Amino acid sequence: MHPFGFLRCLRLIAALFVAIALLAACDSAEERAEAHFQAGMALLEEGDVDRALIEFRNVFKLNGQHKEARLTFARLQRERGNVSGAYGQYLRLIEQYPDNLEGRRALAEMALETGQWDEVERHGAAAARLAPDDLRIQSINNALAYSNAISQNDIAAIDDTLDTARALIQADPEIVTARQVLIDHLVRNQDWHDAIEEIDAALAIDPEIDSLYAIRLGALKELDRPADIEAQLRQMAERFPDDEGVKQMLVQTLIDHRNLDAAEQFLRAEVAQNSEDHMIVQRLIVFLDQYRSASEAISEVDRIIARGGANTARYKALRAVLKFRAGEVQTAIEEMDTLLKDAERTIETREIEVEFARLLFQADDSTRARALIEAVLEEDPTQVDALKFKAAWLIDEDGTGEAIVLLREALSQTPRDPQLMTLMARAHERNGNQELMGEMLALAVETSQRAPQESLRYARYLSARGDLKIAESVLLDALRLAPDSADLLMALGKLYLQMEDWGRLETVIRTIDDLDGPETVGMANQLRAEMLSAQRRTDDLKAFLSELANNPDFKLPAEIALVRTMLAQENIGGALARLDLLLEETPDSLPLRYVKALSLAADQKNEEAEVLYRSILEDHPEATDVWISLYALLIDTNAPEQAAQVLNDALDAQPESFKLLMIRAANYELDGEIEMAISVYEKLYELNSQSPVVANNLASLLTTHRNDDESLQRAFTLARRLRGTRDPIFQDTYGWIAYRLGNYEEALQYLEPAAAKLPDQPLLLYHLAKTYVALDRHEDALRTFENAASVVEGLDDQPNFTSELLSEIERLQTEPARKE
Repeated sequence: MHPFGFLRCLRLIAALFVAIALLAACDSAEERAEAHFQAGMALLEEGDVDRALIEFRNVFKLNGQHKEARLTFARLQRERGNVSGAYGQYLRLIEQYPDNLEGRRALAEMALETGQWDEVERHGAAAARLAPDDLRIQSINNALAYSNAISQNDIAAIDDTLDTARALIQADPEIVTARQVLIDHLVRNQDWHDAIEEIDAALAIDPEIDSLYAIRLGALKELDRPADIEAQLRQMAERFPDDEGVKQMLVQTLIDHRNLDAAEQFLRAEVAQNSEDHMIVQRLIVFLDQYRSASEAISEVDRIIARGGANTARYKALRAVLKFRAGEVQTAIEEMDTLLKDAERTIETREIEVEFARLLFQADDSTRARALIEAVLEEDPTQVDALKFKAAWLIDEDGTGEAIVLLREALSQTPRDPQLMTLMARAHERNGNQELMGEMLALAVETSQRAPQESLRYARYLSARGDLKIAESVLLDALRLAPDSADLLMALGKLYLQMEDWGRLETVIRTIDDLDGPETVGMANQLRAEMLSAQRRTDDLKAFLSELANNPDFKLPAEIALVRTMLAQENIGGALARLDLLLEETPDSLPLRYVKALSLAADQKNEEAEVLYRSILEDHPEATDVWISLYALLIDTNAPEQAAQVLNDALDAQPESFKLLMIRAANYELDGEIEMAISVYEKLYELNSQSPVVANNLASLLTTHRNDDESLQRAFTLARRLRGTRDPIFQDTYGWIAYRLGNYEEALQYLEPAAAKLPDQPLLLYHLAKTYVALDRHEDALRTFENAASVVEGLDDQPNFTSELLSEIERLQTEPARKE
């Protein structure tokens, strides 16, 4: 044999041995995978789920396509409540075995539970092809059809799906998804008794469906069954011992029903069972502080500290916080300093430092507070509460980019934190991204389980955008869980006032009126007065206010409202006569004296009004509105020098008054002292960077009267929040900044609607015309410049751009137009 042939033969033999070895290894891997699977199943038989899961993971390392192991692993994850983990395993299964019925059905069910309707449709359709007669699959697809019918408001289709759901329950009473369709329909129709009956039937089949407990709770609240509400919450606390939200809801319910002893008893029982859990202890202390007394709460903490234990440092910090809230500010700060001095650098220490920073912020020592937060983050860049703090001040300082990065880091640590989502919404708002702001506010509502404050924020956002029906839905959902929330009811009432839905507004007023407490009765009275005013039922409004004036609890505000109504009707003599009678009883009343001064000014008795204003201010130099009214009176009576002196005196008395500084800035602007106006607006922005008016005015002055790049970039930073605005003044500011930056198409999107809404504002027309010039729209530019010139002709004071305006018209009239 040729030597090369011999070598080739050796190579073939070697390759054959390698192939045989590999096959043997494969067989061995499959055998080992099967052994792990059998071991896992044996552990399951013994009830050792954790070790069984480890065995199944070993199966996948050796054989990723082991169907039974994948199915069993997915089932276990779902049974343990790990929906996302189970979903991922079932997805892996159907990628490998697309016709697996259990996988498709489970995916459709889980998608239905989480509201992923596209996934319900995908997996439900696939499951139906595999088993068209399977009742559970039919029910899933019927639930999808019901959802579609609801979104399209297709009454006939809704009725069909309800009939199908009933038929499915008749065929198999344990099909929960069919019952959920009926439950949703009953809740939408406010058929609370039948809804509870269906919910109870569903929970008897599957008592682990969390969402049904919340719906049942809402139904009980609608039916006003406090004893049943308490019983259900106690049952939920036993069934879901790790759900702190349920326990807090139970305690709050007991508090709302004035059963403070039961609430305290429940909290103390929780502490007795979990004495090492500082959060449970803290809840008891907070309760004592709020509903007993600060001294009782501090005494309780002292007893806990005396016992010693791992959380002693936390309790000492809590004691300092309690003292701070009780007014012992310096003592609290000294105790915190002592506690943290030479403390071991631990997670607990950093948490206490963040709490200390919170106290320092409230004590107006922001420099030290920020230094503490920065030090914490230098040690631990993932400390969530410190990230919240820093993000909040970055947002206020327009550092939205860095704030969003920090908030994303915090959300990766605690992805279900509503406070983080609210901060993220603020960052997107400041950044001008209204859509992302809305998404984060909606998520905050969801993750907080429709908590009142989160729901109020989202409803206000929706209302501002004109989405009144959606805002109503958000408030109603929150009220089902907190029907006694006066804030939610008041917001709903204001919404119905805006919608002029008098019937529903009347219901809200009665509901607020039924709540126990003078504050809520006052809210109901305010809404009723506003409703009567909006309906122009003047006589009814006067009669209502007169009736309130006879009630000692509401006498003064009702009297003032009545006088204001008389002034609005130009019954000045009657208003003054009533005020004189009231002032005979309470001659030193600030509100009555102020309203009398306003009435005198309305009656052209200017000297008497001025004397009274000045008399009030001698007694009450803090009364900002009185300063402003006196200033306005002097301007109206053509006494500008005296008015200027009043404004100076007012600012001496209140150097950081937002209203007074706004007047000063506007005056500087009118007088052409633009740099002085900019300086005042900068101070206003430091005082309140959240004010869109201040941000707009400052940005407008920076771009209209300065030409340097630094001012332009500062203006853009200020005006980012105006992106997407519908206010014409804000549109002009943002559009002109876009123009200055060379973004002409974007500028046009803002300047055209602004000029359409305010066609008599020459500056808006001038800005729009300049944009047309930049876009080579010759005829549009000329027409708009001419419109601006015609408005300018009727003005007493010519704006500083008049000469440029006229020269542009002349140029465009003589210059041949380009083809547009």
